[in-house]
Amino acid sequence: MRKRNQEGKKEKDNTDRWLLTYADVMNNLLILFMVLYAMSVIDASKFAALAAELANAFSTVPMTNEATQYDELVLNNSALDLLQEDQQLQEQFDKLYETINSKLKENGYDQLVSVDKGDNFIRFRFGENVLFYPDSPIMKTDKVSVLKFVGDTLAGVNSLISTIEIGGHTATTGQKTDSFFSWELSSDRAIAVLEYLVTNCYLPESKMTATGFSRYHPVAKNDTEANRKLNRRVEITITRVIKTKPPASSTAVPAGEASKAAAAE
Repeated sequence: MRKRNQEGKKEKDNTDRWLLTYADVMNNLLILFMVLYAMSVIDASKFAALAAELANAFSTVPMTNEATQYDELVLNNSALDLLQEDQQLQEQFDKLYETINSKLKENGYDQLVSVDKGDNFIRFRFGENVLFYPDSPIMKTDKVSVLKFVGDTLAGVNSLISTIEIGGHTATTGQKTDSFFSWELSSDRAIAVLEYLVTNCYLPESKMTATGFSRYHPVAKNDTEANRKLNRRVEITITRVIKTKPPASSTAVPAGEASKAAAAE
């Protein structure tokens, strides 16, 4: 009788073992859901740090940050290379400006075109009636050689140039004229210069823009005829290739804005 009771008790104990397995499964599920929830809200950088710590904890060989250091070294070297390349481009651009000025004087063109320079741009300014007849977009054949010289010079350093902006400008005479005549004249002159540079000097059209500014970007007051002669002009502004992003305080003239610098002078 005692033996039967012991066997029944033992059988009862064995049938309750599923509770232990069930409890283990529930604990594991609880831990899994806690981990999933933590992963859904954890910061990526913190998660990466946690993963590294866990890897170190379960690895016999401690992990190092050599890979991260290598990536940072590559990035720093790339930035340094870009900076050095950009400095070389700036030096070449400065030398180009000096060469242009000296060549203009040698060829007697310095009285027909003036040149000024910023950090990242060079601007050629052709005065009144240098390239065109009065109130006309027709180019003078006897003065076109100066434009050919400028175009050939730019073609020789095409890889250094990012953009070529051509702007036509007129002056206010105080007389009543067609309000759109100045727009048409300044635009037609800019396009005529662009067409000449593309056709005869083989400059790439993809880098060029032509804009007519009418009389709204003067470099001098329109109160005297001498000042109005200064305002009647055609400008060619080139910007150089930049390998690094210029700082906010840079005096560089960005593409599309170079011609506006004349109005601020």
